[in-house]
Amino acid sequence: MLPLSPADEYLVAVTAATALGLLFAAAVLLPRRPTWYVREFLRTDWKYLGVAWLVADRLPSLAEANHVARTYTDAVYALDGGLVAGVQSVASPPLTWALAGFYLVVFPVLVPLTYLVLKSYASERAARRYAVSYVLVVLLATPFFLLTPVSIPALYPPANVDPLVFVTPEVEAGMLATDSMLKAFPSLHTGLSVLAALYARKTTRGYARAAGAAAAVIVVSTVYLGMHWPVDAAAGGVLAGVAYVLGHRIPPESVLPFPGYHRIVARLRD
Repeated sequence: MLPLSPADEYLVAVTAATALGLLFAAAVLLPRRPTWYVREFLRTDWKYLGVAWLVADRLPSLAEANHVARTYTDAVYALDGGLVAGVQSVASPPLTWALAGFYLVVFPVLVPLTYLVLKSYASERAARRYAVSYVLVVLLATPFFLLTPVSIPALYPPANVDPLVFVTPEVEAGMLATDSMLKAFPSLHTGLSVLAALYARKTTRGYARAAGAAAAVIVVSTVYLGMHWPVDAAAGGVLAGVAYVLGHRIPPESVLPFPGYHRIVARLRD
């Protein structure tokens, strides 16, 4: 077997940890047998989860290919000043590892898990609305990534912020290989975790509390780890609220997996 590069080791480790976390959380929280969720995914969920994943994976990557002539980090730093450095004044290795775990693993578990919990305890339509809102958060954020790129605090020398998110050399190599670090504003980690917490209120009281607590820790982690400015987090929260409201006004079936899908399927069946 060929040895993996540090960046590949990071991707394998994060993917494995996320998969194990999702399986464990599903086994504890979901009321139905795994076979039911597999059948539901093959029946209909692939359309909603698949499009949400594609949008989140591909649209922000447009910024990676965007040759940035200038960034707006100076303006953001003028607003936030030394807030990130102030948050990092309480840094300690245990706290750093814990918050890195929330940022790197709990976040990618929380987002798809909320869809499954909504489908189990709320309704299939509520889960679909969540998928629509998820796509809207990414769509609303992408123009900012393209037109007003902002560097993360950890890579902006005047801020005097440590890149605490790089808890190992593998994490550093993996993150720098897959991200330009110029998409700080707005924070998708904040937007999507807050969105999950908003929708979690439609499920059980226990999950709503757990999702709300997890979202709060994730938001704090984005600043503490040097990945986002406070204004990034605030903007991400606003996007989540807008997407939540719009998601309840747009019929999910009219836009996912893409506009006109059901008309095309109906014609093919005829």
